[in-house]
Amino acid sequence: MIVRDADPTLSDLQRALLGYDPTPLESRLIEWAREHWTMAARGMVYAKKEAGETISGVSGIRDDQARLALEIATRVAIAERELVLRAIAHVLPEWLEATYGLSERDGDGAGGS
Repeated sequence: MIVRDADPTLSDLQRALLGYDPTPLESRLIEWAREHWTMAARGMVYAKKEAGETISGVSGIRDDQARLALEIATRVAIAERELVLRAIAHVLPEWLEATYGLSERDGDGAGGS
């Protein structure tokens, strides 16, 4: 049987290996990040200095085009990191309270005693 002629329904083993149902927390993080993607776009502009410092020690780059491509990829990674951290900071406290009844002490976010 040719693969493309096979039934597209996953077997139990395929579903266990390939299938994935995101948890409610993951779904909320993804939803928040999609709603606030412009933060990552702006972050790429502001990440120029950090990206330059990050790639400054890279050797083997033969031309300016390759260095520019590496800097842009680094800026994208930095912006994505910032977006994920912001999503976690926004979604996680609310989720912890709803799921486990946990909340910040005295509302100051310090969590100390």
